[in-house]
Amino acid sequence: MPEQRVILANGSRLLRDMLKRILYKSDKLQVVREVNDPRELASIVEHVNPEWVIVSLSFDSQLPTWVDSFMISHPSVRFMALATDGSKIKVKWLDVHEQELNDISLSDLLEMLESKPVDS
Repeated sequence: MPEQRVILANGSRLLRDMLKRILYKSDKLQVVREVNDPRELASIVEHVNPEWVIVSLSFDSQLPTWVDSFMISHPSVRFMALATDGSKIKVKWLDVHEQELNDISLSDLLEMLESKPVDS
């Protein structure tokens, strides 16, 4: 199975470093870029064409407001938002409304990231 390309664009450096360690253990996931400034994300996605972008969940447990408009111009990209403390995870892609994932194990998280979208 080809690797799923992942961009880490979450604000917490600690969480980003932890995610990198976890993702590097998978032979099906490849962290292709880290983005500190969300304004750079559009051009990086154009260049890298990732399957996933992992972002920070806001303090009110919402996905960043720009995700919906971003998905219109990049319909194949799937988003995962994580709370800084790792307590909440939300996912969203074009065919799936925003979903909150509760009580998800690390192996379940990796399995989700490694999977291909149903329509691929």
